[in-house]
Amino acid sequence: MKKKFLFFTLVLLCLNAKALQFTPEHYTQQAQILRNLDIEANYLSDMIFLEFKESSMDMHSKTLVDTMREFYKITPIIRKILEKENIPQEFLYLAVVESGLKIHSVSRTKAVGVWQFMKPTAQTLGLRIDPYVDERRDLVKSTHAAIAYLKQLKEQFGKWYLAILAYNCGDGKLRQAIKKAKSDDLRVLLDPDKKYLPLETRIFIRKILTMAFLANNNDFLISQDSALLNYALSSEVKKIPVPPSVSLRQLAKVAKMSYGEFKRYNPHFNHDFTPPDKKDYYMYVPLSKSVAVENAMKKVKLAKVDTTIPHTKIYIVKQGDSLYTIARKHKISVESIKEYNKIKGNLININQKLVLKIKENNNAKIKTTQKLPKDSHTKVVSR
Repeated sequence: MKKKFLFFTLVLLCLNAKALQFTPEHYTQQAQILRNLDIEANYLSDMIFLEFKESSMDMHSKTLVDTMREFYKITPIIRKILEKENIPQEFLYLAVVESGLKIHSVSRTKAVGVWQFMKPTAQTLGLRIDPYVDERRDLVKSTHAAIAYLKQLKEQFGKWYLAILAYNCGDGKLRQAIKKAKSDDLRVLLDPDKKYLPLETRIFIRKILTMAFLANNNDFLISQDSALLNYALSSEVKKIPVPPSVSLRQLAKVAKMSYGEFKRYNPHFNHDFTPPDKKDYYMYVPLSKSVAVENAMKKVKLAKVDTTIPHTKIYIVKQGDSLYTIARKHKISVESIKEYNKIKGNLININQKLVLKIKENNNAKIKTTQKLPKDSHTKVVSR
C-alpha cells in the first residue's frame, strides 16, 4: 500500500513533457471529459488508472499523433456526426482504439472498418454487406450505425461509460458483471482482483480516456507538432446519387479525381463498378467539388459495364511468362494484374505468385437487398 501511495505522489509531481499534467487547468479539462462520459471526477485519483496512464503514455502518444497525421481528413467527419447526433466527442477515441481509424481494418474475428463491426451486427443496424459493397467501410454510414448502437446501449444501461464497456464485451457480459459486483460504479467494475470484466474490456476504456486526455491537451499537441492543432478543421463530404452498373473509373473522371483518390472517398465499393441494382446507389465526393460534380453528372451519359464478379485465382509465374501472355491466357487485362498485385513496372519473376481476378459468365444470382429491422431498437448483443 505504501508503494502505491508513493507512486501516486510521484505521478502528481511529474511534469515532464510526456506525462499528462496535473495543473488546475488540466485537472478541470480532464474532469470535464470524465463527466461527458458520466464518470465521477474522482476517478482521476484512481491509482490503477494512474499507473496505466503513466506506463503506457509513450505508446498512446505515438499512436494518437500518427493517427491524427495520417487520418486528418477523417477525424473532422466523425466529429461533425457526433456533434450532430449530440453524443460526446470522446467517442472518436473509441474508434481510434478500435481500428486506428483504418477504414480497411479487419480483426482476427472478421470485424471490419473504423468501428469494427461484425457482419450480423452491422446488418441489424442497417448496413449493407454483399458481394458488391460493404458499408462497414463507409465512414459516414458506419459512424451513424455506431452512434445508433451506442445510444441503444446507453438506453439499456443509463450511462455512457457503461455503453463503452458493453460495446467491447457485449451487453450480456456487462449485465452479468454488474449483477455479480452489485454495482455499476466504474472503479468496482474495473477491479483487477475481482475481474468482473475481461482484461481487454478493462484496458479498452482506460485507453479511450488516455487518448481523450492527450488529444485535448494543447501543450502536448504543440510539443509534438503544432500543426496538429489545425487537424480538426472541417473536411466534409457530399453524397451524390450514381446509376447502377457504371464504372468507378468513369465516375472518378467525371468528378475530376484520380482513381486512387476516388477510392479513398468510396472504400465501400468491393469492385470497380457500382452495384447492378434497380435503383441508384451513391458515391461520396469532397464538399468543395460537389456542385461541379452534380452538374457534370446531369450532362454525362455513363455507359453500363459488365458487373460479373470475378473469382480469385493464384497463378505461379513460369519461365517464358510475361504479363501480356498471362493476361491473354486468362482473358483479363494487364492493368488488372498490375493493380491487384501492386506491380508498378512490367517485370515479373519465375515462381512469383500473382493474384488473378477472372470473370465467369455463370455467376449465381446475388442477393443485394438489405432489409432494415422493423424495430429501430432491435437488441444487439455483440459487434
